[in-house]
Amino acid sequence: MTRLRYGLFRRGKRAVFTGLVVAIAGAGLVANPLTATADPHPASAGWVQTTASGWMQVQPGTPKVAKPTKPTAKPAVRGKVGASRPAPVDSSGKMHPQVADGADPSTGNPDDGYVSNQYDLQLQYKGGQDSTGVIIGPPKVYLVLWGSQWGTPSTNAAGDVVMSKDADQAAPYQQDFFKGLGSAGDGWSGVLTQYCEGIAAGSIQCPAGASHIPYPKAGSVLAGVWVDNAAPAPQSANEPQLGAEAAAAAQHFGNTTEAQNRNVQYIIDSPQGTDPDTWKELGYCAWHDFEHSSYGQLAYTNMPYLTDVAGCGTNWFGENTPRGRLDGYGIIGGHEYAETLTDPNTPGGWTDATGQEVADKCAWIPAGSNGGLFTENLSTGSFPLQTLWSNTDHLCSASDPVYTNPPVVLSTMCDRTDTPNSPLSIPAVAVDSAGGAVSYSATGLPKGLSINASTGVISGSAAATNGYVRITVNAADSAGKTASTGFWENLAAGARVGCGSIEQLIDPGFENGSADVNHTGMTDAWSPSGYNVITPSSLHSAHSGTWYAWLGQSVGSDDSITQYLDTYPGYSAASFSFWLDTETTNTSATPDTLSLIAIDQYTKQPLGTVKTWSSQGSTPGYQYQSVDLSPYLNQVGWGTTIGLELVSHESGSAATTAFLVDDASAREN
Repeated sequence: MTRLRYGLFRRGKRAVFTGLVVAIAGAGLVANPLTATADPHPASAGWVQTTASGWMQVQPGTPKVAKPTKPTAKPAVRGKVGASRPAPVDSSGKMHPQVADGADPSTGNPDDGYVSNQYDLQLQYKGGQDSTGVIIGPPKVYLVLWGSQWGTPSTNAAGDVVMSKDADQAAPYQQDFFKGLGSAGDGWSGVLTQYCEGIAAGSIQCPAGASHIPYPKAGSVLAGVWVDNAAPAPQSANEPQLGAEAAAAAQHFGNTTEAQNRNVQYIIDSPQGTDPDTWKELGYCAWHDFEHSSYGQLAYTNMPYLTDVAGCGTNWFGENTPRGRLDGYGIIGGHEYAETLTDPNTPGGWTDATGQEVADKCAWIPAGSNGGLFTENLSTGSFPLQTLWSNTDHLCSASDPVYTNPPVVLSTMCDRTDTPNSPLSIPAVAVDSAGGAVSYSATGLPKGLSINASTGVISGSAAATNGYVRITVNAADSAGKTASTGFWENLAAGARVGCGSIEQLIDPGFENGSADVNHTGMTDAWSPSGYNVITPSSLHSAHSGTWYAWLGQSVGSDDSITQYLDTYPGYSAASFSFWLDTETTNTSATPDTLSLIAIDQYTKQPLGTVKTWSSQGSTPGYQYQSVDLSPYLNQVGWGTTIGLELVSHESGSAATTAFLVDDASAREN
């Protein structure tokens, strides 16, 4: 599934990983430029900058970090973008594929193992995050076999890397799958080519001239395999550690620029018996995510050893053979690969209104059903796959016509604010469909900035601008075919540096309602504590639209709504805002309260109360509220997922205060 959101370098006041990554974010650890005699962070020593004051150093080995505390009971699965869920399992241990399009044979219990997908909603383009909406060049996959637990490598007759302690031979299976994509008969890859970037946010169709996801060339998708067996992988790697391994892989393969990583994904394969990001306890099979670094945007997948959990596709087609045990690496591996192509910088690409990505909407539909699981015959073997959502067909599809790109495509570029009179580096990335070189030019650049004709990087420093200026970037190949794009740049002192932020919440305005497709349980992004907490009730009014959250209805128990927020390394600030209308008849000395609590994703315990609002002194009518989440993210590390829970408490024997919440938003910079 999706973010999805989908964790990377551990950030904070001072969080240090020994071995693979050392992250330093304290200004006092940066050398004084007036006294330093050498570069304190030489690239030759593996240093990579993730923020203006934060650095990481990729070194041989593997991080050795204390295992995160696990909850004593299995928590509900968090809404991570990019997280493939296991197939539903009933109380007897029998697995049930999901049923699509509301054809739900369930008993009415939302936990009965028959959960319908949000099938009928079209995917919408989110607008691109950090100049990335979809993959626009030939897709490349780097496979990382992480940890000495994999054993020693050798090579089989097909040229695949084989590991001595890979009991089920997951490594060669994955290599054959990616080698086979794009070969004769691969209609599945054709479904992905309909999606594009460089169009208006909210669009559901792509014009022919847009930058589409390319159809892969047979034998070219698998770009490399790295056996990182210098030290053991962590028994339970956390999100920052997994991201750190992706950065180490980028350095290992020499992918150290934005252009080199623009159409790349790294699959971090953990060895058998390990528990990366507590996947068994949190109840998912895999997830994909991204991180921001001086290597560019790094898209990567957390791929546990899938045969360790039966519900993640093992023998899904009933073969009960050694190869059948690896079905999940086709079903789940294909799921995460496809979602990374369509939403590499989650959630900036293609998702529906509930946050589901191109593969989420078609997960675990039974083989033989409309849109169900099927077997794709590639040149390297037969592989079980799930279908993918097609906006063109408005259904889950195993094959679609291939959309082709113009001769030259140029990645979308985000609108930005930057500091005047400071060094800038703004990359433009173009792709020539024939694989040739492109040259770059630009117009509208403020004085002091220039573009490198070969690399496309805009650099230099410039004085403050009088508001936003429009910059146009052009790319041309040797045949004279061109592409262009534009972005707005504002050089202003004190402004937040970099790309403008995009919405991180799913259903920020509550307009999706509060029930699943068969209306039996609260399964939406906000996990309301009761069926009527998210409501269109006419007893109060929404700030906009029809639906809103009404907390403060209950006396015996507190009302709450909760959503999990994925964060990304390379960012340093996050905010949460909403509109609040406090309608109260409480005249006692003890106020009713609404609190925002930050939640640890693993233990489900509070990290702290961000802010509390009171019925005392409140003003009726919607008032804008905004809080800074950065102190809580600094506790757990950027790249970690945290919960945001709004909870009301009525102090008396009757409900006297309605806390009405609408039009929430979460942004990261």
